[in-house]
Amino acid sequence: MADPITLLFPSAILTLSSFQAQESPDNSLFSFQIGATSQEEGEETTSADSAVLSDEIKAKLQESLQFLNQDIGQLIKNAHPIRAILEELEGKLPEAIEDALTPTAFIESHFAQFNKAQKQLADRRQQEEIIKQRDDFKALAESAIGEIKSLNDTRASILRNKAALETKRDRLLQELS
Repeated sequence: MADPITLLFPSAILTLSSFQAQESPDNSLFSFQIGATSQEEGEETTSADSAVLSDEIKAKLQESLQFLNQDIGQLIKNAHPIRAILEELEGKLPEAIEDALTPTAFIESHFAQFNKAQKQLADRRQQEEIIKQRDDFKALAESAIGEIKSLNDTRASILRNKAALETKRDRLLQELS
């Protein structure tokens, strides 16, 4: 398998989107969408952008990638390791890559937004649970209503049969007398 750093950096401009809320199984609240934009899309790359990165820089970028892949709740509390790596690589990276990665080093400044988004997701999950409970209770009520209707229909049928049998009994008793 090819090195992900090699795939992302040598001949591409790295773009880093703003923080986007998402729900995921690993409880990560935000993700960084890293995408490559090639020269074919009309953007010119400088020689620095397409320069081959040294193994040392690739290793450092790989190390920072491990931090970026951890839970955002941990990253928002302490982005110092990423900041230290980027400070160490300052001036050694193509400008586009450096510009794209710099916001991650200062993600802590988005703590209030993170808490707000986390609360919104918790509220959304709670609302979904309430809706599910409501739907379950509604289905249960509809089932009970159907059963009651069925019992009422059965009762009416039994009363008709009883009346018919009483009529037949009375007629048979008159014939015997």
